[in-house]
Amino acid sequence: MRVWAVLGLLAAAAAPAPPAGPVAISAAIPAGPLQEAAKRLLLKPYADATATTLGQPAWDGAMASLAATGADLALLDAPSLAAACAKGTVVRLDWNRLGRDRFLGPAVSDCGMGVGLEATALAWDAGRIHDAPNWSDFWDVAKHPGRRGLPPRARGTLEIALLADGVPSGDVYRTLRTSEGVDRAFRKLDQLKPYVEWWSKPSEPAQFLAAGRVLMIAAPASGLVLADRTGRKPHHFAVNWSGGLIEPVSLAVLQKAPHAAAAAAALVIASDLARQAQFAEATGLGPANKDALPLLPAEVRAMTPTLAGALVVDEGFWAENGAKLEARFQAWLGK
Repeated sequence: MRVWAVLGLLAAAAAPAPPAGPVAISAAIPAGPLQEAAKRLLLKPYADATATTLGQPAWDGAMASLAATGADLALLDAPSLAAACAKGTVVRLDWNRLGRDRFLGPAVSDCGMGVGLEATALAWDAGRIHDAPNWSDFWDVAKHPGRRGLPPRARGTLEIALLADGVPSGDVYRTLRTSEGVDRAFRKLDQLKPYVEWWSKPSEPAQFLAAGRVLMIAAPASGLVLADRTGRKPHHFAVNWSGGLIEPVSLAVLQKAPHAAAAAAALVIASDLARQAQFAEATGLGPANKDALPLLPAEVRAMTPTLAGALVVDEGFWAENGAKLEARFQAWLGK
């Protein structure tokens, strides 16, 4: 959408009494690899086009403190967005204005506009394994001796265990909704537990691979991909995108946004096709816009997650069952 059109929409939605000076929008963005790219590629274009300023309040990423930041917008991962939407911390979006049909399904939610797709995928040491392994191979320590890397949490890990046990991706959440299915996932994890290196920090998967600490690892692929794109390739790693778990990263407007109309207009600019492609290239995330992938250079596309062969994480399932499954997982982990 052209800038003058965005300004027209903003003027139509503004309060009757215009502000005395330039409107300053602010965005709460947790510290990490997405922070700089989100500011520069998604939000600063609005500030530049409207001669306003972009503020960034300090925020530690905790949902309990999000409303207190006084921000207009927030960059949220999938579980944080679901929690904020349920509590009313963020507003429901006008998808008629944003263009729902321009986005991939996981990027569209009531309260968030997806700006990228994160994939928890299987990565491995390509110097030691030459054919792409799958989740079944991940469990096969006889065929592929070596340590495995997993995150110490139920979300994502239980899905991977069922995929490794032969459950089709379309049946994973139906299976996990039964006590028998949950037991099946934990039995599968029992088999691998002696061989697992548990990682907890985003930087650790690349470090584990680089040090030869693990042969294969399940991890958010963006950190590994960025290591590749910046010339810090960790020990000849490779990624199998098939069977990956897809979750969106989204922008949301806070319920108490001081400049709500400006924030809504900033989302329109951030949804631009070219900006979505640039953000994907800069972050290692998959693009949220349906038509952005062809805009990426060929070598980047080859290392960009897509929905092909992937399992989209079911937020409704985790909102309903996450607490009890996480409690059971932590108890299992401590045994």
